[in-house]
Amino acid sequence: MARVSTPLGSHGVLRTTNVDDARASVAASLAPHVLTPLREVEGFRALHNAVELQRLSFHYIDYGTEVEVRADRLDFHLIQIPLGGLSHIVTGAGTVTASPRRAAITGPDEPVRMRYSAGNPRLMVRITPDLLRERLDVAAAGGLVVPQQSGAGFDLTRGAGRSWRGLVDMVMTDLEREDGLSASPLTAAALQVAVVDGLIVSLAAAPDDAAERATPDRIVRQAARLIEEHCAEPLGTLDIAEAVGVSIRALQAGFKLHLDTTPMAYVRQARLERVRQALSDGTAQSVTAAATRWGITHLGRLSGDYRAAFGETPSETLQRNR
Repeated sequence: MARVSTPLGSHGVLRTTNVDDARASVAASLAPHVLTPLREVEGFRALHNAVELQRLSFHYIDYGTEVEVRADRLDFHLIQIPLGGLSHIVTGAGTVTASPRRAAITGPDEPVRMRYSAGNPRLMVRITPDLLRERLDVAAAGGLVVPQQSGAGFDLTRGAGRSWRGLVDMVMTDLEREDGLSASPLTAAALQVAVVDGLIVSLAAAPDDAAERATPDRIVRQAARLIEEHCAEPLGTLDIAEAVGVSIRALQAGFKLHLDTTPMAYVRQARLERVRQALSDGTAQSVTAAATRWGITHLGRLSGDYRAAFGETPSETLQRNR
């Protein structure tokens, strides 16, 4: 079988199953934080690769399991590009969900909480505030204004965002070569400017004129699969829409047209089915345990929704299968 290499594989920083060692390694090159595994600790396998390019650095991080990261503040701008799974990011500016189709950016000087699903390796681009400020000034002088950076997301599947994603891959590939363009201070400076300018253009790109049309069946199916795979996580309509790269209205219209339901109703049904399975096969010893495992926080509403879906209460399912 061919060996699959990880991004920045020749710039390994850490590989460990120890949570404290992983936290210390990432803190040293990014920011002090609290790292908490949310599922099986034995599944925790951290991998951190990183390389600097003057006032910009690239990182590849994978924790191997679902984790939460909390930091009181960052002193840089951070762009996150999941290679799989979802990243839920909460900052003072709002909440944004990143996926392989959609990058997210957070800014400095504000608290941030990030929840990474299992199977969520990600690329991160760290940019110093002075570099981004300089390039924003240049962009503004040319008539290009980005109203908000922190808490923003942008599409990686089309237009400027797609090109920027390819540029990031190209630069990281070059950084793997000892004789690449990045080895020269002259071209290293040009590459970092290109990455930041491309980011600015991607953030400022006008929305697609067709964004409000109903989402095609193919994208609705993709959103449904995403819900099925991540229904235990705190999903909202905005999270799902951003993850598949469409507007909220287009997603809602697509679910109505193709599935005759709403995205959140689909999420609730997926969770109810997981709860029923857990109560039926004995993997949950109580209704509360099953509900908590599958992201249901309103236990009072659970009984009525469950009875409407399956014709019996969760407790009756549990007792019948004991």
